[in-house]
Amino acid sequence: MNTYLFWFIQLTWGILINIPGTILACILLCSGKRPKRYRQAIYFEAGENWGGVNFGGFFFIQKNGSDRLKSHEYGHCFQNLYLGPLMPFAVSIPSAVRYHYRARKIKKGYSLKPYDAFWCESWATSLGQKHNLK
Repeated sequence: MNTYLFWFIQLTWGILINIPGTILACILLCSGKRPKRYRQAIYFEAGENWGGVNFGGFFFIQKNGSDRLKSHEYGHCFQNLYLGPLMPFAVSIPSAVRYHYRARKIKKGYSLKPYDAFWCESWATSLGQKHNLK
């Protein structure tokens, strides 16, 4: 997919999730953080040991995030292209709730299934891998 089409769909069909992404990107820009590019997406690195979060064509990850993490968050970009206005309700909110639930369980010493055991996370990983090959 070319960059123009990627951003056209992000900012039309997928606008709902890109609004908070744009706001957060502007806040980070104003605080001196530099954006980086990962394929067609724009990302920022901030903080440590927390993973990442996606807001449409933007994603935000921990400092020195792995290529696997970048690829996974990039996969969420494509979920937004497919799901558009359904993305917050079908993926983003359930994923955020699950992330925080897992963090609490891990702190209490529970053994949990792999992160990608949840359908939308495995789909994001798969999409990221698929679109990294192109």
